[in-house]
Amino acid sequence: MARALISLYDKAGLERVARPLHAAGWRIVASGGTGEALRGLGVPFEPVEELTGFASMLDGRVKTLHPAVFGPILADLERPHHATTLEEAGWEPIDLVVVGLYPFASDPSVDLIDIGGPSLVRAAAKSADRVTVLVDPADFGLVDEVIAGNVDRPLRRRLAAKAFATTSAYDAAVATWLGGGEGSLPDPLVLPLERVAVTRYGENPHQRGALYAPIGTRRGFAEARWHGGLEPSWLNIADADAAARLVARLGPEPAAVVVKHAGPCGAAVAPTLAEAYELAFAGDPVSAFGGVVALGGVLDVAVAEALLAHPKADVIVATAIDDDAAQALLARRPKTRLVELAIDRDEPWWVRSVAGGVLVQEPDQLEEPTDLELVTSRVPTDEERRDAWIAHVVCASTQSNAVVIARQGAVVGVGQGQPSRVDAARLAVGRAGARAQGGAAASDAFFPFPDGLETLIDAGVTCVVAPAGSVRDDEIRAVAEGRGVSLLVAPRRHFRH
Repeated sequence: MARALISLYDKAGLERVARPLHAAGWRIVASGGTGEALRGLGVPFEPVEELTGFASMLDGRVKTLHPAVFGPILADLERPHHATTLEEAGWEPIDLVVVGLYPFASDPSVDLIDIGGPSLVRAAAKSADRVTVLVDPADFGLVDEVIAGNVDRPLRRRLAAKAFATTSAYDAAVATWLGGGEGSLPDPLVLPLERVAVTRYGENPHQRGALYAPIGTRRGFAEARWHGGLEPSWLNIADADAAARLVARLGPEPAAVVVKHAGPCGAAVAPTLAEAYELAFAGDPVSAFGGVVALGGVLDVAVAEALLAHPKADVIVATAIDDDAAQALLARRPKTRLVELAIDRDEPWWVRSVAGGVLVQEPDQLEEPTDLELVTSRVPTDEERRDAWIAHVVCASTQSNAVVIARQGAVVGVGQGQPSRVDAARLAVGRAGARAQGGAAASDAFFPFPDGLETLIDAGVTCVVAPAGSVRDDEIRAVAEGRGVSLLVAPRRHFRH
């Protein structure tokens, strides 16, 4: 008679597994809490204590760690002496192991460091040629196939791979916690990832690409809902991420962002989302073609009509998408990809590959608008302060060296990715044209020379925000004072590479 061992911390999926097994005549072995739940369901089981001859001890820290449990799982029955050993001990093989681990990641503590659970999982996964292991509630439906004998060796091995990945992620969470916690840079830092999607291609069509996420975690793009169009490419996701992060920073007012090749070419805040998109698109209509649009709110019919009035975007990201709006957009632009995405702004680290390793850093945190210090006698108007803040937020999300100009709630000029700051200022002014008149500008780092600041002032900018730190800070302030513009000093720089 076939046997299954079940040990679940979360009992939500227990009935789905246990009832079919019992109905099919399987014998079930269960540990303490799982056994109590089975008793409540009226499903017969064999307590693990009867199998081992030992009661649970040390506040439940030792329950299943016994040869009578692990022998029936680890035995390779194609080896005669393994079968003989089981027979002599009076043990019957275990064919299915279903385990749900203690929820360490949700509430880290020593008491929630699971020992027996991962050990059972690893043992069952090692025996994948014979034993089926289920660790994901999404796979519990496979119990019907197990009963029917339809789970072949390749499937058992795939389930075993998932099992080892699960214990790896569990151990990584424990190691990270013991090594200092997520708020610092722990040593060791273990990042177990699982592939959640294969992209249409990588950065270029000849490259392969995929999206990975921390094992057992679904947030951000790992749980995003895509509608319409082809499967997303690596670049689609990268640009959508850049756009979504920026629009989240611009909230809570209705905000819209247009991104092309990871760089913002338009951004705006307005009373309505449709107005914000119109202003963002107007920032650089030429570059916006085929870009990514991110909306800080619900994509409704009014916003859809605004989007359809302009050249198409490859990807449109929103926190929620109205069904009627989606139908209207996809009916006329079936290749456009719509994405419903919630951005989690509490990531512990930013990670980047380098030769021979990865660079890890804490996320760049923006200051508050009230942290910008006025260092000139001219007091900016409320509108100038608002525009300066918008420019500052966008500049912090733009590749360095960067200078951004905003006016009337919208970005009108972006200079990004330049080796010299004055060239970034010239690019921003060139994009803005006459719209720079009366606008506000931001620089992601200090002005090393007055030329960058003078370029902005000559174009009509009346308020500038930039961090200090140059040996020429006094000269920079003197230029701003002498030219009659407001200079706001940010408490820190925001390089981005």
